[in-house]
Amino acid sequence: MRERKIMTTEIRPHPADRSVWLGKDLARTRDWIFPLPKDAITEIDDCVKRLRASSKPLEEIGTADFPFASIAREMKAFKDELGTGRGFVIVRGLPSEKYSDDELGKIFWGFGAHFGLAMPQSFLGDRLGTVMDLTDEEPERRLRRGYHSAGAQFVHTDACDVVGMISIRTAKVGGASRLASAHAIHNLMLDLCPDLLAQLYEGFVCRMPDSDAAAMGTPALLPQRVPAFKYENGWLNCQYVRGYVTRAVAAGDHTLTIRELAAMDAFASIGNHPDVLIEMLLEPGDFQIFNNRTVMHGRAHFEDFPEKARRRHLKRLWLNVGDWPKIPTVQGSLYGDDLWKWREFARKRAATVAPVS
Repeated sequence: MRERKIMTTEIRPHPADRSVWLGKDLARTRDWIFPLPKDAITEIDDCVKRLRASSKPLEEIGTADFPFASIAREMKAFKDELGTGRGFVIVRGLPSEKYSDDELGKIFWGFGAHFGLAMPQSFLGDRLGTVMDLTDEEPERRLRRGYHSAGAQFVHTDACDVVGMISIRTAKVGGASRLASAHAIHNLMLDLCPDLLAQLYEGFVCRMPDSDAAAMGTPALLPQRVPAFKYENGWLNCQYVRGYVTRAVAAGDHTLTIRELAAMDAFASIGNHPDVLIEMLLEPGDFQIFNNRTVMHGRAHFEDFPEKARRRHLKRLWLNVGDWPKIPTVQGSLYGDDLWKWREFARKRAATVAPVS
């Protein structure tokens, strides 16, 4: 078999800023956790009381409804940390037992509004997503998205600039959140297996879930390869979902080459290694927010309750940050050409459903 030349001109040299970190090192510190001070908790509570009186819908809530004025300096620091620092922050200490699930969602929506615009997350048009095992309601894998699935997930990215989650309930056992520095994974592959890193730059054949593609009015099979790493506008961007690659294989769209499979396995082995990722159990009321272009996320295996009302539950935001460089078009195509088409599809579908008499 003829050896493939490494396209070194396409591979970035080692990123060396604070976006490069190992989980084993961060696990020795707690400076990535921000405990909410009492005045911030009081401010949030006052905001919720005003919302109860106004009955304002979720999507009309903005920064004025949750100004977080008592931690204004810290909020600015969070933004800087996401863009040019380690890429993630955990906010802890909200007394979640005081609020309903819907109220917790509104609090987090207001928090997220300080960072970016909430985007639709699927053909359901959901801008505040429900992360829960719904395999009993959505048994067909080709139609179901990962955030409605059970079990462990390899680290991956989503379709936005920033991902945010608030924990509503934990699983019966397990289900810890996992984060990994995409830039650290990049550097390790550059040192250990540069030819396989080159494959990640070249990209993979990917297929969207059929339900998402149909709602967007686009073919499920993407017309071009999607690179896991791409340098553009001064940013080294990561965009990778292994399930989109394997979905294309399962549909008969593509047969993986040995080099492609080796690159995927190396990426998974390094990105999910306990030295590389940091694992944290998000307790009810915890906020987790991270740069989706430099930080990958996944979860540990969990055992859940059969009753839906007791299952592991997080609410999720996909945020578009207006003053960041745009995600490279070839990477953004992983989730179609326009996420707002999902919103329009959901509205039209709701309008055609006859009310139950």
